[in-house]
Amino acid sequence: MKKRQVSDESLNRIIKYLVITLLGFAIIFVAIQFNDFWSWILSAIKSVIVPVGLAYLIALVVFPFIKYLEKIGIGPRFVPVLIVFILTGGLIFIAVKYLAPSIVDQITNFFNRDFQTIIVYFQTDLRDDFIFGTQIYDQISNYVAETDIINTTLDTMIPNLIGSLTSSLLPILTTTLLLPILLIFYLLDYEMISEKMRTIIPARYEKDVAELGSRLNKTVGSYLRGQIMLMIMLGFVASVAYKAIGLKYWLVFGVLVGVTNIIPYFGMIIAAVPPTIYAMIASSGPGPLMVLGLNAGLQFLEGNFLQPYIMGKNLSLHPIVVIMSILFFGSLLGAVGVILASPIAASIREFYLFLRQRKKVQRQQAMSEAEPS
Repeated sequence: MKKRQVSDESLNRIIKYLVITLLGFAIIFVAIQFNDFWSWILSAIKSVIVPVGLAYLIALVVFPFIKYLEKIGIGPRFVPVLIVFILTGGLIFIAVKYLAPSIVDQITNFFNRDFQTIIVYFQTDLRDDFIFGTQIYDQISNYVAETDIINTTLDTMIPNLIGSLTSSLLPILTTTLLLPILLIFYLLDYEMISEKMRTIIPARYEKDVAELGSRLNKTVGSYLRGQIMLMIMLGFVASVAYKAIGLKYWLVFGVLVGVTNIIPYFGMIIAAVPPTIYAMIASSGPGPLMVLGLNAGLQFLEGNFLQPYIMGKNLSLHPIVVIMSILFFGSLLGAVGVILASPIAASIREFYLFLRQRKKVQRQQAMSEAEPS
């Protein structure tokens, strides 16, 4: 039986793929040799993306209010933009004038009066109260003393922290100064910028991309607005509840509940740790079980009433999906990934639903065309 030979067309295709593969590896190899150059390029891109991205996210939050003001007859565009900026500046001024001094006073009082008591507790009384017994505590204490792990960690962490803050100071300052300017231009020309971005898309995909972009903007904007409202309401409720049970530094702990709530599920757990430890050490005030019970009640209130009411069903994600998103995007992007895990997951879900809906429409069109007339 005659053996089948490879055709010239197949051989040319194989050679082409091999050449493309080798060129790809060569490009990767050459790119690796210029790590410093690419780091410089990525740093420059990051310095542009961060303020522009923040302006975009803030615009998603406030633009519906601007459209509402225009709908009721307030115009031209710069007038509602000015109103939004004045209202935002007024809220920031009220927070700085009336809320910040109380928080600073409570933090100052904590370090002046109670911080030393907590240090003494961890050095002495913690041994007697250790849940696994004094023998295990002594073993752990001896291990810590022998390895000098605390001092080593501090010696490494503090210089790195100072270096990180120093290197981030100029980008933070630049972003802070540029952000209001970028936001003003973005809000004034919101539709024009969106239209210009759509012209980049090929004409055959322009309609689908415009619809998908609109749905993603609505999803992310709704999430951000809902999250801000949720943080404010939960922080207020937690502060009032802490004060009602007589917990010292109730305002600091309440604000901590509101701020950490930006991390789904884990935020309430993180916020419960400091007041519980303080209640366990403090000689007066509520006990740790009461503080834990209160935080469990806040978690129940947030998960069953506030979040469904504020966020709505459109942004509801299964807890397993949220936790997986936090773990994945947290490892990928760090703290930013943890904070943005939920809106990214919601956007991915919206993208999937859009593709599924699009395929369904195409299938129905194909079936209708195939039917005999």
